[in-house]
Amino acid sequence: MALAKRGLTVVCIDQPTDKQQQSYKVGESLLIFSNAFLRTLGDLDDSLNQSFQKAGFWMAHGLEGRKEFDGSVTEWGFQSKLPERWYDKFNNAFFPRVMFQDSQIVRPEIEAELRERARKMENVTLLDETGLVRDIELGDDDADHLITWVSRNKKKTGEISARWMVDCSGRARLLARKYDHDLPLDEEFRTTAAWAQFSHCTDDLFDERWAYQFPDGDVARRDRNTLHLWGQGYWIWVIRLAGDRVSIGVSYDRGRPPEDGNAREVFWKVLRRYPMLDWLKEENLLEFSAYRDVQHCTDTFVSPRRYAMVGDASSIIDAYYSQGISLSMTVSWHIANIAQRDVQLDTLDLDYLNHVNRAATADWRIMRSMVRSKYSPAIADSRFFILDHLLDLTIFGAAMLGRFRSARWLIETGGRTTAETTEHAQLREGLSRRLFLSQSAPWHRLDPHVVAGAVERWHRSLERRAVWRLENKVELPAVKAGLRAHGAVPAIWKLPLKQRSEHIDITLPAPTSEPEFLQVKGDEHRPVHMAVSGTALLTLASVATLVDIADTQVRRLRGLAGARRRRKSGW
Repeated sequence: MALAKRGLTVVCIDQPTDKQQQSYKVGESLLIFSNAFLRTLGDLDDSLNQSFQKAGFWMAHGLEGRKEFDGSVTEWGFQSKLPERWYDKFNNAFFPRVMFQDSQIVRPEIEAELRERARKMENVTLLDETGLVRDIELGDDDADHLITWVSRNKKKTGEISARWMVDCSGRARLLARKYDHDLPLDEEFRTTAAWAQFSHCTDDLFDERWAYQFPDGDVARRDRNTLHLWGQGYWIWVIRLAGDRVSIGVSYDRGRPPEDGNAREVFWKVLRRYPMLDWLKEENLLEFSAYRDVQHCTDTFVSPRRYAMVGDASSIIDAYYSQGISLSMTVSWHIANIAQRDVQLDTLDLDYLNHVNRAATADWRIMRSMVRSKYSPAIADSRFFILDHLLDLTIFGAAMLGRFRSARWLIETGGRTTAETTEHAQLREGLSRRLFLSQSAPWHRLDPHVVAGAVERWHRSLERRAVWRLENKVELPAVKAGLRAHGAVPAIWKLPLKQRSEHIDITLPAPTSEPEFLQVKGDEHRPVHMAVSGTALLTLASVATLVDIADTQVRRLRGLAGARRRRKSGW
């Protein structure tokens, strides 16, 4: 649909089975860029409004075996709902929905709607009743590619010539396998995921134990967030869906599975560790699925030979943060830019193409580092839990300006370059370089892989200090941090000041008003607080990390001094 809106003629070759079309699949929680693209390019605004409205995301560690989110549970949450006073400032009522209003979707229902919308679009031909790709012959130089298709029952066949091919074949990974584009992964970090959808999950199952109260009296419902529950080497997602349905998943480290058995057995055994999930019943199960080996990545998202790979056909890391759809849609947007210029202007922009490959691969590395450290034993250290998520927030917060500008471009052009003004063309040109996590301000002038490497080292350093504390029996209090769109800064400075407390809440009251220069209207070129959010969060995360380094070093020195005294006294 995005390509067709650029004036390109598109043929989609696919023949999904009834089971594939009805499958719930993973990827139900919209976040960051996925919401914006689906509401605009997919014309799904009404459908997403009718889907389950998510309040934000919520992470917790320590709920295993407990009947409530008590003071021993460490939590990090972010509520994306905007204060009512903000809505009066927006010049376009569509803007806050595209920019901020995320949903949790029922995949087969949304996919069916997208398929029908695409079928009715000019310039789009769906071979979804007759076609499966049988063979591909790449064209030399400027010659078109030749794609041979055959129906599932082998009774129909045909050929299509195309200047560009985009592989959306999912884990079949047709082009990656055919042209050897796999990026080698280390064997130390491999994960398995098992998930299911359940019916009869009504509101009454989520009682007051699921409520969190902010210092100013505002209340967040944890169950209305995309909820992540961490344990040793695993995590659980809880995603409520429309129609009293819920998606539950267990993702775990293959090297140290939390339970014995196959993926389905591990799934149920882990869930039974959580009394607050005792309402999950086998008789209400709608579908169960599992991936034994989740992760893979391509070394090429878009090739100079005029083909590309998106979605699971290119890469997948982990369901954490729901980044798969976001990465797919941003890469697809870049592919549309490259293909359009090549087809309509006869200009294959190799510099842009190489930048997309480097930046998209760097983004994959950044997102993988976000989840890799949390699968380690360090997850049991409350300070690590908070600081590691603060580092993640720094990355996503820095991307807010890119999200704002892409939302503006999508809303005001509808995805059509023919509707661009000079300002829209400038926005698209800037986004072509910076619509990546690894190219957000303030690190946008650095090489994408330099940024990825720095983020990976930062996560590993937080992990090492946390593991040292755990191994040396350093007990830190549980911590709670509840953030909001209008109060996105936690009181990190409380961590070293209240280390002898049983638990700490570093949530701050949200401001009741903002200076006019910080108010967003939705049609600015560079909103102030979005422009500086990356720098501000980077500063906060850096200071918090330095305090963590200093505190841990002091503890080490004290430990060494104590050991010397004991040796001298003959203990």
